[in-house]
Amino acid sequence: MKELIQAINFTRDYGIKKVVIVGGADTYLITEMLKENKISVILARTHSLPGRADDDIALPYKLPALLQEAGVLFCLNYEGDMEVMGTRNLPFTAGTAAAYGLTKEQALMAITLNTARILGIDKTVGSLEVNKDATLFVSTGDALDMLTNNVELAFIRGKKIGLDDHQKKLTRKYSAKYGIE
Repeated sequence: MKELIQAINFTRDYGIKKVVIVGGADTYLITEMLKENKISVILARTHSLPGRADDDIALPYKLPALLQEAGVLFCLNYEGDMEVMGTRNLPFTAGTAAAYGLTKEQALMAITLNTARILGIDKTVGSLEVNKDATLFVSTGDALDMLTNNVELAFIRGKKIGLDDHQKKLTRKYSAKYGIE
């Protein structure tokens, strides 16, 4: 926490305007300072253990709600080991945050509009609005729920993208071969 406070003081002393904390496991301890200085947070690995032995075991899950409650702009990130594969689980980290205090709308914003705002690209992406890129997916289930999410369609800049892959081809091949539906 001391390092976060020193970094914030440094940015204030030197007039650095756009500051974002990446990681942010201890940011719940300094929410007022973050809000006063308009500092955003990119939270890493919501599905992790707390940083200190005496922290609440569910603290990483609750942290998004704590920042939301304090009025700190934040988004969720999936970084660390195997992040390329893990990125597909980003919606489910938002789902966990919803289970631990965020509304579903707030959780969705934590992986869409809030991210775009922090990166300064919210004029073109982050929400479904006229004159924005139509980058989105359509799910027949809850997009934030690992058990029911089923992506049916996806679009990047308004163009439909194919969702077929090697795994789906193998599923069809062997389902047909063994008469499995």
